[in-house]
Amino acid sequence: MSPEAKRLKLSGIVALIAGCVCVVAGIVFAVLGVDITDLFVVAASVVALLVGARGARVANVPSNAPKLMGPSAGATVATGALCAGDVAFANGQVAPIVVGVVAFALALLVTISTAAVKKSVEKV
Repeated sequence: MSPEAKRLKLSGIVALIAGCVCVVAGIVFAVLGVDITDLFVVAASVVALLVGARGARVANVPSNAPKLMGPSAGATVATGALCAGDVAFANGQVAPIVVGVVAFALALLVTISTAAVKKSVEKV
């Protein structure tokens, strides 16, 4: 396995695990007091979780990385939009913003790793 594929595998697994933790945090926020930002947190976390799971699977067959690039970039944009929604509607709450930023960073990490694998596959 190439170093880029290992990096994608690791970032995918980290995004998967942290995405699960962020989903739980979003659900806890929603239970404590339902607010639109709590739903943004859950949605962004689910997107990060799915991108992480898909990235970890694609790392096993690096030639499939170009197929992941579009959905991964789209998921990163969606997570960024949800994170912007957190910032816009947070009303002074910091925790939903932090969880949203973590979900965005994880999706971005998987997208960057996917781009590196795609570049290395296209070289060969």
